[in-house]
Amino acid sequence: MLIEDRGPGFQGKASLHGWMIWGTAALFYLYEFFVRVAPSAMEPELQSHFGLSAAALGAAAGTYYLVYSPMQLISGTIIDRFGVKQVLVFSALICTSGAFLEIIGSSSFFLVAARFAQGFGSAFAFVGTMYIAAEWFPRSMLARLSGLTTSLGMAGAIIGNAGIARMVETLGWQSALVGAGFVGIAITALIVFVIPSRPPAGTDVPHPYKPNVLRALRIVYSNPQSWYLGIIGAALYMPLSILGALWGAEYVSAITGASKLEATGAVSMMYVGWLVGGPLAGFASDKLGIRRPILLYASAATVVVTFVIAVIPNMSLPVAYLLLLALGLASCSQVICFATVVEHNPHTVTGTALASTNMIIMLAGGIAEWAFGLVLDLVGGSGDTGQYSAQAYHYAILMLPAISLIGLAAATMVKEAKETVGVQEAAAPA
Repeated sequence: MLIEDRGPGFQGKASLHGWMIWGTAALFYLYEFFVRVAPSAMEPELQSHFGLSAAALGAAAGTYYLVYSPMQLISGTIIDRFGVKQVLVFSALICTSGAFLEIIGSSSFFLVAARFAQGFGSAFAFVGTMYIAAEWFPRSMLARLSGLTTSLGMAGAIIGNAGIARMVETLGWQSALVGAGFVGIAITALIVFVIPSRPPAGTDVPHPYKPNVLRALRIVYSNPQSWYLGIIGAALYMPLSILGALWGAEYVSAITGASKLEATGAVSMMYVGWLVGGPLAGFASDKLGIRRPILLYASAATVVVTFVIAVIPNMSLPVAYLLLLALGLASCSQVICFATVVEHNPHTVTGTALASTNMIIMLAGGIAEWAFGLVLDLVGGSGDTGQYSAQAYHYAILMLPAISLIGLAAATMVKEAKETVGVQEAAAPA
């Protein structure tokens, strides 16, 4: 189901009960982001345990995105058909099972199966949370709830980098995953006991609208602006995908000589940049009523920061902290892509436009994780040890300014729409 097709929605006032229900679903979204980026805190351990090259590990980890991305197009329809509680319970269990699948065997099959389960289960977290927001809160609060949900996702990513790195260091990677699995079980139990099966009284829920999906996709993808915005969004999200979700901790450790725990703290600064800068960028864009200039400046700033990161042969840990924070602040304006793609497409395909943009972004992220690992293998030649030289990472990191330049080129092709919608109201990256 498309949230924008729900009609006026909940007609009452926000209540403590509503906040508890939304908070439970949002907690699952935080957990989903946690498992999305957790491999970055245990990359060498995973390579050693499963006997994988960097490219193979990148491909296995990228399975998450290859499943998550296409599911965005149908996740709302599935929730509409079976109910948000039932779908969230099932998806939380599937997502949680991934933590246990990673430790039950040494075959790479289990790692791929784990990431498949995590990607499939995670695909319903953001849509389900916003579905609940539309049922339990007045329409005037959806923008704030969308922003809060996104902020919780960034918090989950920070925990997934720095938090699990500490657990890996003190308990070992397998014990850390067991702990993560039990946290997922606890969240599933909360969903069972806190989220009701029916919406509250006073909710206007129309019969499910089932648009012609193929026709909607044709409308969106035949519009060049949709492609430009998908490319920009992918380019701005790429630092989070490559460094935040998998390779960042080892990269920072290699070029600074820092410990894994210190390195994950530096990587988390990108998420801090998004956590702080994303809402500010959206507010500025809404207040000024402009999209294209902000996307141009963000793309140019990302090119500059990624180029500086790529050309510095060695850096201290404080410099890494500052540069990665700057990278997060530069790229966080990606959230504007979602509002802009809504403005450039007919209202009847708003949901498809949002889902298609998110799908391009997430698919590109999955491919980039594999490509980064492939470059490490080609120039590093360390096999399946998970240890690569600083020089190997310098070659691989050149991907970031190259991709950012593509995003900047796409930003020059974006047109300013006459009608604007709220950035947070349109959507946030899921």
